[in-house]
Amino acid sequence: MEHLLTGDVIIALISLTVMEIILGIDNIIFISIITGKLPAVSQAKARNTGLLLALVFRIMLLLTVKWIVGLTAPIVKPPCLG
Repeated sequence: MEHLLTGDVIIALISLTVMEIILGIDNIIFISIITGKLPAVSQAKARNTGLLLALVFRIMLLLTVKWIVGLTAPIVKPPCLG
């Protein structure tokens, strides 16, 4: 557990947190602009759906990055050059 408290890990966690917050704010602004063009009845549902999809895709991206980082062998064997 002590390997989680190293300086590099803490800096990476803070950097990732700041980027996620910035991307979340960006998503809120973008989705608000896009849903603002819809009829008033549909705006709340579209906004909630957009934010939910953004959250799901972000979690999927983080899990994919975690999977890639954990790889120990190449996924695709490069063709022989000789």
